[in-house]
Amino acid sequence: MKQSKFATRAAALLLALAMTLSFAACGERGSESSTSEPSASSEPSTSSQSSVPEFVNPLGDVDLSAISEPVTPSEDLLTKINDAYNVNNDVIGWLSIPDTNVDDPILYHPTDNLYYERRNLSGGYDWYGCYWADYECVFGDRNSISQNTIIYGHSMDDNPDGLKFSQLKKFLDIDFAKNHPYLYFSTPEDDMTWKIFFVGYVDTKLAYNYPEMKTEDYQALLDELDARNQYEYDVDVNTSDKILLLSTCTYPTGYSNPTIDEATKFLVVARLVRPGEATPDTVEITANPSPKKPNNGLN
Repeated sequence: MKQSKFATRAAALLLALAMTLSFAACGERGSESSTSEPSASSEPSTSSQSSVPEFVNPLGDVDLSAISEPVTPSEDLLTKINDAYNVNNDVIGWLSIPDTNVDDPILYHPTDNLYYERRNLSGGYDWYGCYWADYECVFGDRNSISQNTIIYGHSMDDNPDGLKFSQLKKFLDIDFAKNHPYLYFSTPEDDMTWKIFFVGYVDTKLAYNYPEMKTEDYQALLDELDARNQYEYDVDVNTSDKILLLSTCTYPTGYSNPTIDEATKFLVVARLVRPGEATPDTVEITANPSPKKPNNGLN
């Protein structure tokens, strides 16, 4: 059973606000007491005043006045989500990737992580399945969703024009990656934009499919992704960020060795756009000359 490991960025933001309010409240109490009649011998206590620590923003350069506010989805997006939900109440959101065929509902089963692997939206058998979220993920707005939102989908080949998540292989074209820097995964509560920072291959030994991680484990994952990246993205990512991880199959042996193929996954990973962050239409990226290879038995 996967285990909860890490306090989210939203928790850090709320902690910062709590600290701010706490210090403000202390100041108000000090003001009230100063209006009472002091004794003849009483003097303001320097040590008492200096005992209150100076507030330090735990998120560095993040403007705490711009706490992540949910964005109401457009009427069109809400209609798409609601229409899908009316077919199947396991719909929890919508994923869209511009200039691909990916523009579909995301389903979720709370106990069976493979329930939608071979089922369509209506619940009937379908070899290609649905796009589905990890069963341990939590959904809602950007302040309540999991640290790592994981979405799975099939790829029956490595053809970027193929069906389902085969379309993710389009990001192996550097020009496509430059011109498509965002993923769009939204819930009925929040319209969210995610900035891509990783495209590449991993092996199933890598602990990438945990919705919540301890800080050190999360940092270890980010470091591994950085080493394995096909590109060098100028995107800052840290353990205060929430990420969206799209996972699918790939076939490094061309189907000749199913064991190795099954031990290898292709990922596209993005982080939630931060409050006030610019979202240019294109980004500059360069190819990583020597990405770390998957530990899949092939290399």
